[in-house]
Amino acid sequence: MANDIGRAMARLKHRDIRTRRRAVRTLFEQDDPQTLEAFESLLDDEDPWFVSKALEAYRMWSQSQGADSVRTLLDHVSTDVRRVGANLLSSHGEDGAVIALSCLNDSDGVVQKKAAQALLHHPSSQGLEALLTHQHEAIISIGMRHPHLGLEQVKQGLHHTSKIVRKAALSAVFEHNFSIEFESLKAFFDEDIEAVNIVIWIAQQKPEQLDSFTQQIKSHHVRELATYLRKNVQDSKDPLVLSLVEGGILSPIARWLLVQGSQEDELRWDMIRDQRLDIIERSKLLERLIGRAGDANVQEQVELFMQSSPPPLLRVACENLSTAASELRS
Repeated sequence: MANDIGRAMARLKHRDIRTRRRAVRTLFEQDDPQTLEAFESLLDDEDPWFVSKALEAYRMWSQSQGADSVRTLLDHVSTDVRRVGANLLSSHGEDGAVIALSCLNDSDGVVQKKAAQALLHHPSSQGLEALLTHQHEAIISIGMRHPHLGLEQVKQGLHHTSKIVRKAALSAVFEHNFSIEFESLKAFFDEDIEAVNIVIWIAQQKPEQLDSFTQQIKSHHVRELATYLRKNVQDSKDPLVLSLVEGGILSPIARWLLVQGSQEDELRWDMIRDQRLDIIERSKLLERLIGRAGDANVQEQVELFMQSSPPPLLRVACENLSTAASELRS
């Protein structure tokens, strides 16, 4: 077997293309990582088939041969070859991250980004510094996803000249739940950037500021907030629900209540009575109770609500509930 491998390695430089192809196939069949070095010469071959096989060999065996094998690819003149090498950096752990630092200066943006991602997978203070001080905004924005990112670095990112970096810094605020100045987020909200996440963050971090957003919530914000509540909130005791109610952002709460059961009736009737909530939303809450029209608690609340002389639309909804209850009893 050793003789077969040796002959195959020697034949990679044979003048006859058929002999060279057989040699490549033999080496792949033997599956010996020690033969990887022999494929280096094929990276410069004029025939794309041999180049592709050489790259395949590096993908298969470079990890067992160590990070230095990747340097061979990253030092190559071909952009495509360097990109393959950059893709392999993360699999080489801390050694790969050390090499990735030098790749941040590569002339190819894809190689730079792959190197930056390797620095995220194997984080270090040196890697973070290299990312945040990079000349290109795309690399700095990747740095804003670094697990060692600090509050002051995020604050700097929020005021960066690049919009891409500012948005990445904003995402870092949510990811790490950083506490920052209210005005830093207000500017993003005014541009409708991550507006829903901003409302959620303020509800959790600075609920006393939430009422200032009540008049600025748009219809698409309401939909997104309602979707978030349905996916993430289990009951009305959740601090987010309490903060939104207190801040007067009621429509998302009303839409969340549409899919809640009788355990949330107290909040449901509070919303139906709350004149701050759009009358259409209040009407939908009443209409959704039609399936529980025969419930004694529902009828009791309907009668109490009717005594408050509700607007015509809500009165009709209540009458429909009473009629449905009568039909169930008959």
